Amino acid sequence: MDPLAYIERNQARMVERLQHMVRLPTTNPPGRNYQEMVGWLSRCCTELGMKVAIHRVADSTVEAEGADPSFPRLNLLARWDVGAPRTVHFNAHYDVVPAAGNWRMGGAFEAKVSAGWLYGRGSGDMKGSIAALLAAIEALVMTRSTPAFNMECSFTADEETGGRLGAGHIVREGLVNADYAVVCEGASATKVGLGHNGVLWLEVRIRGKSAHASSPDQGVNAFEAMAGLVHYLRPLKKGLAASSRRYRDFTGQVRNPTVNIGGVFKGSGQKVNTVPGDAIFTVDRRIPPNESLAHAEAELRRAIGKAADRVPRIRYTVRPILKIDPCVMDAEHALPRALARSVRHVRRGATGFRVTAGFTDLHYFIEDGGMPGIGYGVGGQRVHGTDERVRVRELVQTARTYAHFMLRDI
Repeated sequence: MDPLAYIERNQARMVERLQHMVRLPTTNPPGRNYQEMVGWLSRCCTELGMKVAIHRVADSTVEAEGADPSFPRLNLLARWDVGAPRTVHFNAHYDVVPAAGNWRMGGAFEAKVSAGWLYGRGSGDMKGSIAALLAAIEALVMTRSTPAFNMECSFTADEETGGRLGAGHIVREGLVNADYAVVCEGASATKVGLGHNGVLWLEVRIRGKSAHASSPDQGVNAFEAMAGLVHYLRPLKKGLAASSRRYRDFTGQVRNPTVNIGGVFKGSGQKVNTVPGDAIFTVDRRIPPNESLAHAEAELRRAIGKAADRVPRIRYTVRPILKIDPCVMDAEHALPRALARSVRHVRRGATGFRVTAGFTDLHYFIEDGGMPGIGYGVGGQRVHGTDERVRVRELVQTARTYAHFMLRDI
């Protein structure tokens, strides 16, 4: 039987796998149920005949990254070696963002199917892609079809908090042994992902002086200083929106660098009659591929410094939380062209390339690992939101695309 036909006939098994994964709430932070998820994925890969290794990140490394070592960080690598001259590495993260709100199809982790859609946290981002990848490998195994290249898969932790303890760790430790990388997100349907924006997260801490509200002159109000600093940062947004800062991706879509202030903000004020002595806010700066991370950080720090000069008695510190370089692949490279051919065969339509405005783990493979890499996975809806969902047909088509790609040389 043809592997693509096998996937069609056995899609119920793929749906069951995805339901099982969604029902394991691998929420990050803090990193729950990682051990159960990796254990289950290890059994799946072993049953498919792959050689499996589980790597636990050292607790000291976890702690140094600001994560809780009581929640172990585990990364799984599985390999199918067919003696081919080249190896393709497929990467997918298994962690999901926390869930809240009222879900129309039960709870966020019930994984119910209705009208051809599977609902649940992680169904689109990105356990659906894991299910599709496993289905593609199973199809080749069960139909005795030999892939055109050796296959190496990683299922990694912590992408939702930057990936340094997941994909970043396996690349940094030299655990990836491949010529090319496919990160199973970043584009879907008829688009192949060639890269993503970079990101810079900063934490700005304002240090004031606590006092009783009956004698506010004896203190320094950190909340008021923070409000002043944020006010004087407003011109930064206008500057980033200038036409000279635009980036045009492969689809022709135009985007500018962006900044979001105050995704997190908090302070030491606990009572109405207290002058708050400490305040914190965050800055999220998105970096298109026509900029560099170093330039964006220097510009942002200068803007914060100029704004602070206009606020009386302010004392502040700036701490980086996350730094990710933008990355982009050459559209003429053989790797994206090969996947585009498979997309065109399965989807029966014109294909294209895109650079996502978000960020994925692709940069670890391209920038740190020094290998060509692309992104492609299932296209979910309401990702990170209430009623996240993926169409069952989308799972099938993505699995068929993976299988077709695996059978043809690059």
